[in-house]
Amino acid sequence: MSSATADRLLGRLAGLLEWHGLGSAALTPRPRGGRLTGEDAGEVAALLDQLTEADAGLQRGQSPRSLIFGNGCFAIGRYAEAYTVYHGMAARRPDDFAVRFNLGVTCLRRRKPEEAVDALSAALELDALAAPAYYQRGNARDDVGDAEGALVDYATAIDLDPLYLQAYYNRGIVLNNLGRYDEAIRAFDAVVALRPDVSNAYLNRGVARDETGDGAGAVADYDEALRHNPDNADARFNKARVCYRLGRYGDAVDNYTAAIELRPDDVEAINNRGLAFDAQGKYAEAIADYDAALGLRPDFAEVLSNRGAARESLGDTEAALADYLEAQTVVPEFAAAYYNAARLYADRGDIPKCAEQLSEAVRLQPGLYAEAESDETLGWVLDLSRMRDERRRD
Repeated sequence: MSSATADRLLGRLAGLLEWHGLGSAALTPRPRGGRLTGEDAGEVAALLDQLTEADAGLQRGQSPRSLIFGNGCFAIGRYAEAYTVYHGMAARRPDDFAVRFNLGVTCLRRRKPEEAVDALSAALELDALAAPAYYQRGNARDDVGDAEGALVDYATAIDLDPLYLQAYYNRGIVLNNLGRYDEAIRAFDAVVALRPDVSNAYLNRGVARDETGDGAGAVADYDEALRHNPDNADARFNKARVCYRLGRYGDAVDNYTAAIELRPDDVEAINNRGLAFDAQGKYAEAIADYDAALGLRPDFAEVLSNRGAARESLGDTEAALADYLEAQTVVPEFAAAYYNAARLYADRGDIPKCAEQLSEAVRLQPGLYAEAESDETLGWVLDLSRMRDERRRD
């Protein structure tokens, strides 16, 4: 294949990369790791194959034109190949910002954040005013657990580019993870001021508001998230959870139902809807949800305990006790299952088994001792246990 043909193919590939906003020099990565798909990806792959035949050095970063080739690989998710290209070019062109930057971004895609930090730091030594490099290094620092360093990088990116939406958004995520919820709210305020239609910005601001005790504000944010994206399952789930906590059990059921329609295998949503039914006194519906959750995850001890409580409410204490004992088998450290079993053994008059279960519950969760003391039946069992221990000491 002639050099002219290779140039034509590279020109076509560069045009496609620019057309799709990925860049033919320094990359402009899509948020959340998006890549080209379908016919566009097929065309890029075909061009890469033809270019490999034309110049094998392109794959190893041995040609000045390799940058376009590497960007093509990156565009369709062939990150290992892109890495080889950029790594080879970095050795030959140490002062090329685009090479260092693209190498750093590719390391992020390959889940090599430490190497990404190094490559992006090298890029910033070449161009200290490159807001995207600070943003991407912030992502890498967050991935290695350096949250404070990530916040510094996001802040620098924003200082250089006050309209840097993703930097505000990711800063909000890190602040939420650090428990700095008031600051997170302000970060997401900035996101929605720039782009009022970003559903997940409202979702995450709702999380922050919920953590500050503003349940009503959280629900309002989840509603706004759903207005912009009715299929936002996390917003449905979170809204349901807050409604349950606020005592709005009917709303909780409705929103958990919508969340389950979006994610039919969401065991936690199914269990939680059962709890909302339970709170309404709809024990049969609650048990049906617990059964469904256990069908998906038979070893979910909390669901077994919840089903036991619902069965107990319906008077089926035999089945309830079986659930509590099974929960103990699944998670031997599940204190509530021992406590609940102790209550049922006490009701049966089986004091030795009650004492045994209660002792284990208190060992696992000492705070249950005070609760047992205030319970008429269990308090009596504790008294018996104390007297027995005193006799043994005497």
